[in-house]
Amino acid sequence: MRSCSSMLHQSTKKIPKESYEVEFKQTAFYTGGKIHVTSDGSYLLTTCRNAVKIIDMDTGLVVSTIEEDDDPAVTCFCVTPDDESLVVASENRLLKLWDWKNNTVTRSWKSIHDGPILEMTIEQTSTLLASGSSDKSIKIWDIDRKYWTHNLKGHTGVITAVKFHPEGVWLLSAALDLHIRVWNLQNSECLACLEGHFSAITDILIDPLHTDVVISSGRDKVLLVWDIKQKEKLNTIPVYEAVESIIPLERCVNSEIGVKSKDDLHVVTAGSKGALRVWNCATRLCVHTQKLPESLTDAAADDSETALHSITQAFAVKSRNQICTSNHEHNIQFYSSETLHLEKQYIGNNEEIMDVQLFGSNEEYLALATNSVTVKVYSLADFDSDCLYGHTDLVTTLSVSTDGHLLLSGSKDNTAILWSLGENIHDMHKIYRATGHAQSVSSVCLTRLSCSAMLTGSVDNTLKLWKGPTDDLTDSPEQIYCTQTVLAHDRDINSIDMSPNDRLVLTGSRDKTAKIWRADDLSLVGILKGHTRGIWKAKFSPVDQCAITASADGTLKMFDISSFTCIKTFEGHESPVLNVCFVTRGMQFVSSDDDGLVRLWNIKDTELVKTFEGHSERCWALTVCKHTQNRMVSGCANATIVVWKDVTETNIIKNREIQEKSLLNQQELSNLMHEKRFHEALSLALTMEKPFHTLTIVKEILSEETEDVLLETVSKLDLTQIDVLLRFCVEWNTNSKTCHEAQLLLSQVLQIHSLEELLQLANISSTVEGLLPYTERHYQRMSKLVQQTQFIDYTFQCMRLGEKTSPNSTA
Repeated sequence: MRSCSSMLHQSTKKIPKESYEVEFKQTAFYTGGKIHVTSDGSYLLTTCRNAVKIIDMDTGLVVSTIEEDDDPAVTCFCVTPDDESLVVASENRLLKLWDWKNNTVTRSWKSIHDGPILEMTIEQTSTLLASGSSDKSIKIWDIDRKYWTHNLKGHTGVITAVKFHPEGVWLLSAALDLHIRVWNLQNSECLACLEGHFSAITDILIDPLHTDVVISSGRDKVLLVWDIKQKEKLNTIPVYEAVESIIPLERCVNSEIGVKSKDDLHVVTAGSKGALRVWNCATRLCVHTQKLPESLTDAAADDSETALHSITQAFAVKSRNQICTSNHEHNIQFYSSETLHLEKQYIGNNEEIMDVQLFGSNEEYLALATNSVTVKVYSLADFDSDCLYGHTDLVTTLSVSTDGHLLLSGSKDNTAILWSLGENIHDMHKIYRATGHAQSVSSVCLTRLSCSAMLTGSVDNTLKLWKGPTDDLTDSPEQIYCTQTVLAHDRDINSIDMSPNDRLVLTGSRDKTAKIWRADDLSLVGILKGHTRGIWKAKFSPVDQCAITASADGTLKMFDISSFTCIKTFEGHESPVLNVCFVTRGMQFVSSDDDGLVRLWNIKDTELVKTFEGHSERCWALTVCKHTQNRMVSGCANATIVVWKDVTETNIIKNREIQEKSLLNQQELSNLMHEKRFHEALSLALTMEKPFHTLTIVKEILSEETEDVLLETVSKLDLTQIDVLLRFCVEWNTNSKTCHEAQLLLSQVLQIHSLEELLQLANISSTVEGLLPYTERHYQRMSKLVQQTQFIDYTFQCMRLGEKTSPNSTA
């Protein structure tokens, strides 16, 4: 590395960064509740607190939010079969019918239920809506006319499922009273009350071929097959897990998932074990169980109803030939209907994001440490995602190898796990688990030149060096082991970084110091002091013998690692600085703070270049694309991920084009004025928004022509140019030297255009507010001048009268 004195030499080949802009932003879009996919498979609708989010299935990004100000939490929603309308029920017991494609409310009405609506369904003609409430009643609504047609009472528990029968004259419902009721909609009578479950009934399935046959699922770990016409139970299928949803399969042979007969009804169950299973309803046997990912194998042993991987709902997406599921961790998965292999996954809510890293050969993937026991990984191309199960407590920190194929995670379970990337994010597997810390692992780091070692720091104040038996960890089956342990700091170790040559290690701690260690034996080299509060992040410069630290005291400091002295202090943050990353080959860096702001700094002159506002809460996570440094990713405490792109070169090109265009326009303007083509000159000056040139043209017209010529010129302007002209008049009206031109132009505009036309101008309100005070002042001044001229006339008339009477007086 170069000496620190050579540090601020600016490369002529690398343009210093001046600006980033948001490329795209991903926020929490699913917080539990119902989800739905449109019939054409283009959009995914999800419940998110007091709103319904619309997600593009191709990009994975939120394209629209269905909500109104001060709306309470959404309890349920339902989409009409024709995908034209959306019905949303909220905690205030209001039903709203939305034209969700245009994000407008068509109508709203009171539900008349005595409790929140928990279940809704719409029959095939998109005319009738059934709502089931916690008040134990079911109401049928005419959507078009906004009134209820049926009020079905009979259940003694909260309604858990409602479904229209394909024949249209029956409605099936289930409740916590463990009964399934069949209602005749022609006379509102209960045709049958089916008893058999011993726990909450979660779903009702009507056989698509034999509509008299109904299958119900419950948390009593059985499926019950009913004949609703005979009002009897046909079969009991033990499934050995709490089932939340049942999905019918097409009646065709599919040996890959165990369907060997097209005559028997086969269904897919989804429940507490987190795996989809195929059942033959005739033989009552499970013919296929979905193979879970390797990272989920250990977690799958927990089949409780609240396990993170437990499925909460599932349904078929026929247009995409997929099965959609959601789980307790608010993840939404899409599986192939033919193979039950995972094809796509969306993570609905990341909660607080603690760390973020880019990885992959081209840094096309994103890894997150959040308030979860899983490591969450994304594809930036379409936000396809996956969860890596392995830790038993919250994951707090991440590190990536130089080649981007290894990912190291640290957790509050006192361990660190090394993961290897396969062909894609759905093909990641665990290599090593490092155990040995007495408390939470708070920071981790992989060596840069090779993958033969890694470092971990802990809340127990120790720093550990781990080495595998080979340089290539991906091919070694042996256990990783700890070679060195030192008591590094007096408080938590928040940050670890490795020098570019793998010879030195830098640690930052809550004890207000950063320390430099030899990488081979963890012997102390030096201590960096100067901060008045704890250090959250410490990093080596990629090109110089310097290190930078970010502290809770609101400052960043740069240290010379040979003399261990502070050479620069960067002040500008108004809250604790949480993260820092070098950019532009070490000439600049970006930092994030507790206010959610990201700032760009020049190292040479300690100047703050720009502040970027993309978060509303503390921004813990920040990383920069190492290869091109043209992309930056930040994450904050409210589950928002922001991907920033460098627009410096783009802005330089745009500014250059604007300057060139401005020079050409100015030259053209001069030519037009010289040729006395006043109308074209005035139009160009207004288009360029040049008030001085516009005033010059107006004066030129008045000096060489008449007011009628100016009136004719103004009359040829369009309304957009009139708007600009009036804004200029506001400014001219404040100056006594130019107010005459302003008042003349204002008078001519009022002669040419009607008030209705002027009210359509974009800035008419601010224009009128700016014109009125000075116009009134000018009017008062002119009124006084008129009075003064009348006094002069009076004096003159008196003098004339005196001249006429003087000869008579002499006589």
